[in-house]
Amino acid sequence: MLQKLFSKWVVVTALTLPLFGSVHVAKAQYRYGATAYSPTSDATGISWDYATEKEALNAAVAVCNEKTGGANDCEALTSNSNNCGAIAVGKGGAGAGWGDDKEAAEAQALAGCSELEGGSCKVQLSACNN
Repeated sequence: MLQKLFSKWVVVTALTLPLFGSVHVAKAQYRYGATAYSPTSDATGISWDYATEKEALNAAVAVCNEKTGGANDCEALTSNSNNCGAIAVGKGGAGAGWGDDKEAAEAQALAGCSELEGGSCKVQLSACNN
């Protein structure tokens, strides 16, 4: 009797193990975003929902450079993943921020911008990649 029970257990185990082995564990999928700024034209660029940080940085710079009127001097400011980002511009330059939501990102961008001389900071762009 014990041998029959053991045989059934082996058969059931042999049939169910492949099922567990084929289950894929979902990995956290990161989505990247970035901000860019042109100091000569005050142009800005933001990107979101890219698979890699490099793609996000390049996209933000490209969007910014399209708005410079030929200056093409945009530089990446920040990048992050699975968050919201914002960029604020004032007379003294730009500030970028990231947060769990747009409001937090915009507040951080305004705070960074307000530390620069010149003031008059306003949020120009914000987006989320989560």
